[in-house]
Amino acid sequence: MATSVPSTGQLFSLDVIDGRDVVPAAKKVLKQHHGQNGISTWDSSAIFFEMHGLEVGEHPSPRTLVLLYAADIFFRLRWQILPALEQGKCVVAVPYLETGFAFGALAGLPKKWLTEVFRFAPKAAVSYRLNGSSAKLGPPTAGFIEFCSNTLNQDLRPKFADYFDDLERRGRCRSL
Repeated sequence: MATSVPSTGQLFSLDVIDGRDVVPAAKKVLKQHHGQNGISTWDSSAIFFEMHGLEVGEHPSPRTLVLLYAADIFFRLRWQILPALEQGKCVVAVPYLETGFAFGALAGLPKKWLTEVFRFAPKAAVSYRLNGSSAKLGPPTAGFIEFCSNTLNQDLRPKFADYFDDLERRGRCRSL
């Protein structure tokens, strides 16, 4: 069951390819929606920050990465997003659910399982995407996509871009 969104604020989602584009892109979304505003960014819980640089024999599985990503979203909802919405603010969650669904799909995880993992999260009023065009992969902690790319030793950005392009063609998000 999804968490209900307070009726006083508005939740917007923004899924980006390059983590370095997060803040400027979120500010652009907020500029389009007037009022008091806030931004909730990836890894606010510091789960992935704590994982960076760990010397372990094995990398986390895609399923583990999705579960950790969901935990980070839950943390952001509890401590950032829902309190701001209750105060009547517009909040941009960047990245949000589609990044988790995209990674799961790219890793071959069942859509039914992904839907169950993210069922707690409320749907955004409007979803945006920004594919970005950085030629060089950013630092591993710049964003979830960079973290996964570095963890799996492959640049996943083109696959995420294709996933988001398909979402836009199906009317599930808007290009920013």
